[in-house]
Parts: sequence; C-alpha cells; structure tokens
Amino acid sequence: MNFKKTTMPLMALALSFIMLSCNNEKNEKDDKDEAAETTQQEKMEDSKVNTAEPVATTVPAGEITLDRLPAGVKEFVTKNYPGYAMVKAASDPLCKGGDAIDLAISKTGAPNLSLIFTPDGTYVQQEEDVPLTTASTKIKNTLKAKYADYSAGTQIEKLILADNSVQYLVDLSKGSITKEVIFTTDGMVVCEN
Repeated sequence: MNFKKTTMPLMALALSFIMLSCNNEKNEKDDKDEAAETTQQEKMEDSKVNTAEPVATTVPAGEITLDRLPAGVKEFVTKNYPGYAMVKAASDPLCKGGDAIDLAISKTGAPNLSLIFTPDGTYVQQEEDVPLTTASTKIKNTLKAKYADYSAGTQIEKLILADNSVQYLVDLSKGSITKEVIFTTDGMVVCEN
C-alpha cells in the first residue's frame, strides 16, 4: 500500500472539514455581530429625542389664547379668509364627539364667522349665524314634526364643511332642557346633542 496515495485523500478530506467548520464558525460570528449591531441601532433610534412639536389630541376647556393655536391655523385663516382678524378661540366639542377649537374671526363690512378646527389644526367647518327664516322648508318641517315641543331661536348656524357641503345647526330648548340639532339641507338629522 502506498502511503502517499491513502494519506493524500484523507488529508484533503480533513482539510475540507476544517475549512467547513471554520466557515460555519465565521458565519455564526457574523450572524451574532449583525444581531448585536441591529440591537445597537434600535437602542440608538429609541434614544433619539423627538424635536418636532407634539400634536395635540385634546383641547383644554374654556378660552384658548391665540398664541396657543395649533400650527397652521393662522396661515389657514390668512390664506382662506383675507382681511379677517382672529378675535378669540375656545374649546367646543364636536356634535358627534371629540374635541374641537372654535376660532372667531371678523372683518369690517363682512359677517362674523367661526372656524372649527380639530386639536391638531385640521379644518372642519365654517359657521355663520343666519336667520331661522333662511332654513329650507324641509328643515322647518322636520322641526315641526320631530321637535314640536321645543322652541327654536330666531338665529341658526349655517355650517359649510371642509368638503363644501352645507348643514344647519339649530339650538332648541324646552324649559331648562337645551339641545343642538344639525340638519342636512334636505331636513335629515345629522347629529343631536
């Protein structure tokens, strides 16, 4: 038997096992290093300070100073209501629930308006006081049929929503009970508080 002929293949086989073993150990080390690096990156991301202003999700009760309005409200008024001045702001819940900001604006020779925004500054609607007589016949009929035992004031609010649809808000009272009812122009009740 030739020693070189039998040991050469055995040595090649042993060398292959050693290389394979080293390669597996290297891959395991690389996987561990990659996992540690990912964990380190996640920790760094978690520790970063958010420098952006927090977005409000609630509105404090009562009056809100104009300098405390959400970002973008002043620009919205300037762009969409030229010549109008911001007068005062207060919290005002939405009929269907949720906080809102009621911003009163005025302009000489123009009707006084209220603009409604969500706490993050998203525009919801414009409100304008108009005589009850401007309400559609369908709204008046619904008032007579569904709210006959309530009294309505002489003024109602015309609401122009962000999508330009129109609704009307009517304040109703019966003794010490009061409620707000919002109607579509065709007399359907949208919301009642």
